[in-house]
Formats: sequence, C-alpha cells, structure tokens
Amino acid sequence: MRRLFPLLLLLSLVARADDPSAKQLEALKERIRELTSAQNQDLERRDDLQAKLRDTEKRIGTLGREQRHLDREVQDAEQRLAETEQRQAELAAEKKVQLSWLARTVRTSYQAGREERIKLLLNQEEPERVARLLRYQEYFQRARRDRLVNLEGELVDLRQVAREVADARADLLDRRTALARHRQELEAAGHEREKALAALGQSLENRGGQLSSLRADQQRLERLLEQMRQAAEQAARENPPSGPSRPAASGGTPFGKLAGGLPWPVHGPLLTSYNSRREGELRWTGVILGVDEGTPVQAVHPGRVVFADWLRGFGLLIILDHGDGYLTLYGYNQSLLRQVGDQVATGDVLSLAGRSGGNSRSALYFEIRHRGKAVNPARWCDRRVTLPPIARNN
Repeated sequence: MRRLFPLLLLLSLVARADDPSAKQLEALKERIRELTSAQNQDLERRDDLQAKLRDTEKRIGTLGREQRHLDREVQDAEQRLAETEQRQAELAAEKKVQLSWLARTVRTSYQAGREERIKLLLNQEEPERVARLLRYQEYFQRARRDRLVNLEGELVDLRQVAREVADARADLLDRRTALARHRQELEAAGHEREKALAALGQSLENRGGQLSSLRADQQRLERLLEQMRQAAEQAARENPPSGPSRPAASGGTPFGKLAGGLPWPVHGPLLTSYNSRREGELRWTGVILGVDEGTPVQAVHPGRVVFADWLRGFGLLIILDHGDGYLTLYGYNQSLLRQVGDQVATGDVLSLAGRSGGNSRSALYFEIRHRGKAVNPARWCDRRVTLPPIARNN
C-alpha cells in the first residue's frame, strides 16, 4: 500500500483542481486499479508459494523419518552380522581344539590299549583293573565324539545363519542404496524449498508486507493456542478430575514448580532472546536456539502431544501439554517423530531440528506458555540441568 500513497495523494490534488482533466483522472484511476490488481496477484502468489513451502517441508520431514528408521535397521543388521561371525569363529576354534584332543586321545588310547592287552595276556593278576581302564578310555573318546557331533550340528546351523546374514547384508546394501536415493530426494526437496523461499522473498517487496505476514503468523499461533486452551477447559468441565490437578504425564514434579530447573531441549547458542524486537513493533514470544540440521529435539518435561503439524511461520511444529495450563512449543523442525496423543517423558526425542517455516539456517524455535500467555524460557530452563541420554530405541 505504501507505493499507492503517492498516487492517491496526486488523485486528491487533481480532484481539487479548478480545471480537472477527466482523462488524467481516469488514467490515475486505471493505474490504481492496475496496482491494486498487481498487489492482489502478489498476495495470491505468496499464498501459493507458502502452500508449496508447506508441502515441501512436510516431504522433507517424511524423508527424515524414513532416513532415521533406515539408519536404525542398518545398525541392527550390522550388529547381528558381527555377533554371528563372532559365534561362528568361537565354535570353529572349539571344534579345532576338540579334534586335536580327540586325535591325541585316539593315539594315546591305541598305544595304551596295546600295552594293556599285552599285560592282560602276560599278567593274569589284575584283569579287572586293566579292563576298567580300557572302558574309561572308551568313555572319554565317546564323550569327545559326541561333543564333536554337537559342534558340527551347531556349525551347520551357523552356516545357515551365515547364509541368512549374507542375504541380510545384500538387503542392507539395497537399503543403503535406497537411503542414498532418499537423501538425493531430500536434497532436491531442499533445493525446491530454497527456490520457493527466494520467490517468496521477491513477492514480499517491502517491510510492510513482511510485517503483515509476521502479524498473521503470530495471530495464527495465538488462535491455535486459544483453541487448545478452550478445548482443554471444555474437557475439564465435561470430565472433572476426582483429585487435585496433575500434569499431563503422570509422575515427577509438576511443571509449575520447576522454574529454573528445566533443561533446554537442545544444546546450542541462543540466537534470539525472549521479548527481543522481531519486526516493527512485533517482539519474539519465544527463543531461537542455533543447532545443526537433524539434531534430536528432546522434551523438557513429561507431557502429551497436542499438536504435530506444519504451521505457517513456524514450520513443522510440535506442542506438548504438561498439565495445569503449561505448554511447550518446538518449531522449525525438519521432521516430527511424535503424533498427537503420544505421551512422552523427559528426554524423549520429539523431532529433528531443521529450517522449516521459511528459515535460511537450521535452528529450533522454543516457547513456553502458561494459560495462553508466553513466558520467558530463560527463567525456566538452565544449561546446568542436563537431559537424560537418548535411548537407542527413542
């Protein structure tokens, strides 16, 4: 609208002139109509690009989940392969030892048997002792033969397992090839997003347009949180608790009593502080933490997932309800690893950090709300409080 102001002013001056020119007035009106139409087209194009951006970032999130799942399968198969090969080597070594012992025993028994039989023929005083010794030797030989038979059976089974592992290894290579293709798709999707962002930046020609867009994003988030608050209040009215209010996830200290005692969801520098100037009169209601793309984002407190989707201005966003009106928000993610309704514990991985929402660099947007009002995360989170280690199946 800023570029329309001079034309509107000129139109006003012309209208006040003693001898207005009808043609000039009509030309100005036509120009205003053209500019208004062009501005509307820019807005439509911006909305279209935002829709493409949303689809692209959702696609990136899906590929990120697939990549994470495939990486785990690769690790499991590699571990199984290593364990099978180690067991096979152990049994082969034992078989070698048993064969050596059996060969030595056979030789010893043969020599001893000959001597004892000669003694038995020449000396008839202790025939029972000689016979007993011969039986003992036969027992030992039979036991070793049985062990060798068992070893051979185990080795046959292991050879079958080895064949299965070899097939698994071939499948593993195929999966790695698929993973490479997924990564290429991910990169292509990222390039597509960059193009969409560049086109979007061109369509937002001035700060007024950017400010309007930011206001709309903030209002959209406020409406979403207000809807969640109203839904929670309605649910509480329809299903009143039998006891005192408890956190959304049972166990542990309530969220409201942990001011200054919560961990940060990621380890990274603070890029934007709470309540710092954002654009014009707008201020940040959360903080932005700088992290590498793909960094696991962990829950700062037990809670329930109440939102997990793409939201304009915040990208792939996940929101946790911790009870008593406390919410935590995690935005700009590359991939969301939880669904609405999931219960999570402190330290559970919620998502992978990224650049969704139209950001030029990887980061995490983090916000804390109490009864719909934003509070300063720095007063709740302390870097000295550490998150539990990430579980292998998390």
